[in-house]
Amino acid sequence: MSNQEQLKKLKDGLHLLSRDREVVFSFHETFQLVDELMEIVDDLIEKEAKS
Repeated sequence: MSNQEQLKKLKDGLHLLSRDREVVFSFHETFQLVDELMEIVDDLIEKEAKS
């Protein structure tokens, strides 16, 4: 997945957790989404460190 795609997914995920969200997630769903977003951030940091 490209950096651009990862950043878009990260932005979309953060929007789902923001005050502007349309639905409220259960704790389990929230934690799962946060874990996925953290993986994206870790991957982007790793890619940046390699360049």
